[in-house]
Amino acid sequence: MEADIAGPQRKVKVSWVRPAKAGDGLEGITIRDGVSLPFVVHREWLAPAGNYQEQWFLIDPDSREVVYEGATRLRFILGLQALTECEDTIDVPLALAPGRYQIVFALGGLQGGELDVEVTEAPAEAA
Repeated sequence: MEADIAGPQRKVKVSWVRPAKAGDGLEGITIRDGVSLPFVVHREWLAPAGNYQEQWFLIDPDSREVVYEGATRLRFILGLQALTECEDTIDVPLALAPGRYQIVFALGGLQGGELDVEVTEAPAEAA
């Protein structure tokens, strides 16, 4: 068996998005009155060891419009023998409609993965 060494070898191997509060749902992004509630974006990179600029983008898959740009951060990637975990909590309310969106992950200016995300209405608040 040959190793897969073609390309830049920057890949997101594990990723998920969930509300920051468990009571707001278990996965995806929840909204209330058309704006997002706080949510967590988690990803685990596999790439050659080193420092990279890392960023992610929330995209409307129909228009390909970037709805939100995650902060650009300098990340130290552990290397090809271990996954490097990155996580952001987004507290800024984003105007979103229910439906399917996509998150695109970039490391060192190259796309390393994407994730489909469902935006849904949050469960009703308890009185």
